Amino acid sequence: MADRVLIRRGSPDDAPALRVLAEAVVPATYDPIDPDFAVHTLETWWDVDRMRVSLAQLWHGVAELDDRIVGVANLGRSDDRWVMWKLYVHPDAQGRSIGRRLLEAALEQVPAGEALWLEHVDGNDRAHAFYKALGFETSHREPQERFPDLIWMKRDH
Repeated sequence: MADRVLIRRGSPDDAPALRVLAEAVVPATYDPIDPDFAVHTLETWWDVDRMRVSLAQLWHGVAELDDRIVGVANLGRSDDRWVMWKLYVHPDAQGRSIGRRLLEAALEQVPAGEALWLEHVDGNDRAHAFYKALGFETSHREPQERFPDLIWMKRDH
């Protein structure tokens, strides 16, 4: 099944399909942790117009299965770091190495000798275990006022 998955660079035209993906992954990921955070995430980071801008400005890898976007990762610079801001796979497509392939595609964008950083919300134990299994180490915790703390991880490249 994984061999039928195409990983390609995303474009602004993918924004509506990524919103559909978000409507499946965000509640499944964050409702058990903090439902208000799930709503905030959908409204803020997965707005179609905002996604179009992000797709035009940042590298996004998208995973397609049977002509449907089932995963996304994105990458940008922040404070002189390479940060992967998103890595999500549709619940129906998980367990097929799509997340690992998207992560590898993101790592290919990072210059050798630099680290890849990412964050996940406290309580997302599944994400933490996934990243740890792929060589990421916890760096620090960033307290948040309204929502769960952010757990920052990094992996040297």
